[in-house]
Amino acid sequence: MRRRLVTVVAAVVVGVVGLTGLVGVLLGRAGVGPLRDEPARVSLAPVGVQLLGEGGDPAVVMVVFPWGRDGICVGQVAVTASETASTVSVDQVTGFAEPPGRDCAGVGTDGRSAAVELRLASPLGDRAVTRRVDGAAVPVTQPCERDGVAAWCPRSS
Repeated sequence: MRRRLVTVVAAVVVGVVGLTGLVGVLLGRAGVGPLRDEPARVSLAPVGVQLLGEGGDPAVVMVVFPWGRDGICVGQVAVTASETASTVSVDQVTGFAEPPGRDCAGVGTDGRSAAVELRLASPLGDRAVTRRVDGAAVPVTQPCERDGVAAWCPRSS
């Protein structure tokens, strides 16, 4: 009798543990709970820096990176940099390929690139911008007009 009771209790425990695991996996695939699938991380090389132009904060620039998706969410990617008196060295843009755990109105892309805000300790001014990963120069552009059409032009000195 006692042996049968132990067997029944063991079977119930195994069943509960198995069911709990199954529920955890199913919720994880649905993007809920500690077993949810982690979105793929990205690390992308900066390809340009855009000044905000007249009326914009001079200590803020937009770092442009390759992005072949339709949109991007606020907080989906980030970038940092180190600064000296003559150079700003921009790190890789890092984040998630897909927005982590939420939907958003994907904005700010043209299907080829996107940009993320970078706040500098002081305005960029005439400092050179390089990629930290390989030391390559990163082109700096600013808003301008060409034949009456808004465009991005090389930074003027």
